[in-house]
Amino acid sequence: MATESISKRHAEEVDRISNLPECLLCDILSLLPTKQAVATSALSKRWKLLWTKLTVLDFQHSVTRNQDIGNNNGRMTFTHFVCNVLLLRKPLPVKKFRLALDSFDDSIHFHVSSWICYALDHGVEEMELLLLFRKPFELPRRFFGCKSLKIVTLYGDIVLNCPSSVHLPNLKDLRLGSKLCSNEDSFRSLLTGIPNLITFFIGRVRRDDITAINICHPRLLFFCIQNKVPFPFKIEIDAPSLKCLSFFDGSGQDSLTTNIVKATFDLSEHKQQADEHDSCSHLLTELPSVQSLLVRHTKVQSLRFGFSLPMLNILRSLQFDVKCCKWHILPRLLESAPNLEKLILHKVDTDGPHELCCWTEPPHVPKCLESCLRIISLVKFKSWEHDLEFIQFFLKNAKVLEKMGILTGLLDLAENSRILKKFSELPRGSSKCELFLLNG
Repeated sequence: MATESISKRHAEEVDRISNLPECLLCDILSLLPTKQAVATSALSKRWKLLWTKLTVLDFQHSVTRNQDIGNNNGRMTFTHFVCNVLLLRKPLPVKKFRLALDSFDDSIHFHVSSWICYALDHGVEEMELLLLFRKPFELPRRFFGCKSLKIVTLYGDIVLNCPSSVHLPNLKDLRLGSKLCSNEDSFRSLLTGIPNLITFFIGRVRRDDITAINICHPRLLFFCIQNKVPFPFKIEIDAPSLKCLSFFDGSGQDSLTTNIVKATFDLSEHKQQADEHDSCSHLLTELPSVQSLLVRHTKVQSLRFGFSLPMLNILRSLQFDVKCCKWHILPRLLESAPNLEKLILHKVDTDGPHELCCWTEPPHVPKCLESCLRIISLVKFKSWEHDLEFIQFFLKNAKVLEKMGILTGLLDLAENSRILKKFSELPRGSSKCELFLLNG
């Protein structure tokens, strides 16, 4: 009797899921890889054909070097599975098409092209391709004339051999983590054919034939470039609407841009180039309108600038992330920002050798500390001697400071309270200053 009761209650729980509206069930299945979504057809009659109504297709497959993608010992191969899904699904639009495929079988290129064309023919809005092949894959020509695409992400062994005429009128978000275009003319054709592009990301992970790129676009708002290849290339930016620039790893030898209000410079990963930081100094001279700036440097090498920094009179918010607390550039950054209102300082890898982390007080107090700096956030600051000296300098000289928040990174509440008490005993130059611990 007890067993029957448990079975009945379990059946009711299953029924509550199965009795959900079909549109909601399809939304749930759309969150799964397509292979798992198809597998739910075995649950019951209600689920048997639900997967055929999905508008999100997510195919994932990885093989080893010795496996053949078209031979699976009599079982259905990945190629057959994808073809069957596309053949049997309802004639509905495709909102998102994602393909993550790792294969050493060059014959798969033909099938991949046909799958991409299927998505294009069904009005795909978002396409994400992660292709790891022995031979680079070229996108079908039809891709470059798709009017429905809004978001495109391309990673891996993909070459954009763009035709002279590209027409992607609704594409607003483009992310390239592949070998970029086959040449600079092709890259120029690509940008010209995307008139409404808003967000553009370039992740350069392998050396290619591109030595210079020109980002010329009237409507581009957000641009991010990440270079993990130790072969710099020239970047020229002419984007009058650009509001946010993210610049990772010293990605270029030269860069020109204007009207940017938010910028990120990350110099954290690949081996330092001889002129890398001079290039970043030059970039700062080209950002007179920047209002929010993040400078991240987590290398062991010392951060240096080849010449004096420009005046960033409009800069209101500065975040500085640094390894081993090499703070010698910070006073210069502060002196270059006379109207700074918010400062975030993040110590990275605080377990490093502390003898290299000492703070040296600058000979002159930066103007922003005396007149406008109101908020300071300190991340991974503890009670070491150099931390006390550092915090004491800011508390003493920030005359209009209203809030100083400290995130120690420690889980011990008692230790956090002790640190806050120790910092609270330091003299303050602002009577309005409130000292507190941040959560995180």
